[in-house]
Formats: sequence, C-alpha cells, structure tokens
Amino acid sequence: MNRLSRPTALKIAAVLSFLLGVAGFVMALPFLSRGAANLEVVNDAPPFFIIFSAFVFAILRLIGAYGAWTGQRWGIVVTILANAVDGILALPGIFFAPTMELWLSATISVLVSVVIIVLCLWRDPKPVTA
Repeated sequence: MNRLSRPTALKIAAVLSFLLGVAGFVMALPFLSRGAANLEVVNDAPPFFIIFSAFVFAILRLIGAYGAWTGQRWGIVVTILANAVDGILALPGIFFAPTMELWLSATISVLVSVVIIVLCLWRDPKPVTA
C-alpha cells in the first residue's frame, strides 16, 4: 500500500495554500475598495478588520506556499501560522455570516486551512521492524 510521503504532502499543502491565498486576495479586494466607512453602513459585509486581516493572511499564504513548495522550514511555519490564524478568524463566519456567499467562503476557508495544517505536519511512516 502506498502512503503519502512528506514531500508530496508539502506540495499538496503548498498548492492548496496558494489557491486559498489567491481566492482570499481576490475576495477581499472589492470589500477593501469600498473602504472602512462604507462597510459599516452596508449590512452584507463582514467587519473591516476581518476583511483587512484576510487580505494580509492571503499574502502570507502566498509567501508560505512558496516556502512550503521548496521544502523550506520557514515556509512550512509561515503556512501553518497563516492558515491557523486565518482559519480562526474565519470561524465566526460559519455561524454569523450575513450572506450565503460569505458563509460558504468561511466554511471552505476553515476546512481547507485544517487540511493544509494536517498536510504540513505530515510525517513519513516509520518502517516496521520485526
């Protein structure tokens, strides 16, 4: 039975982190262009702090994805931290998102963040000794 090796797990985590980073970057831009004052008036948007932090962590995910892809320790650490913090910040969106689109993006973000963290912490199986 073939098991997932550590380098393969890191590559998968890097690709997922890159895709989630690009999606977070693209989804945050329309909200950031409105500005903080206009977001407070609109009821269908999350708080500006959440939007801005999602934008920052999307950039960190892209940087960490490069490091994880190349197998660098700093990249793995940045990927784990960026996905952990951004996943925690997205967690309230599962319960309190005002629109279905925001609920879906928060749910996907949290689930994919957990998968990325698990893949970054993946270890090669130890050989069985008899």
